[in-house]
Amino acid sequence: MEIVLISNEDNFLRRVPTWLPNLIKDDGSISSAVFKTKRGDDGLSGDAESLIVSYQQAVLNQPEKFRLLKVNVGTVRNQINDGLDVIHNPIIDHPEIQDNYAHCLIIGNITDGKAKQLLKCSAEVSLV
Repeated sequence: MEIVLISNEDNFLRRVPTWLPNLIKDDGSISSAVFKTKRGDDGLSGDAESLIVSYQQAVLNQPEKFRLLKVNVGTVRNQINDGLDVIHNPIIDHPEIQDNYAHCLIIGNITDGKAKQLLKCSAEVSLV
């Protein structure tokens, strides 16, 4: 399986589960918690926009259950920076997770401040 270089021109897509109360604020806006990792995670999971077939694929064909954010990879690397990178990390033949060639990770230490910057630099993708 080929690992591809995710370019600065690409976008990182982050799926937002709408049923998790810590990700959606009372006013309906998305919380910066969507860009935080848990201890022990390899990175922040998402998809490379250039490697997906459709935005529907990025939300597991369940637009009623998810919202979708995109943030430019060059912004992650060069503006927010401080050691953050986006790498291709395809999921293939995993026993518990559906195959996903477009899967990628934001790696590096995502502090609360960086999570807020990622949210500020992101845009919600229309799924209709």
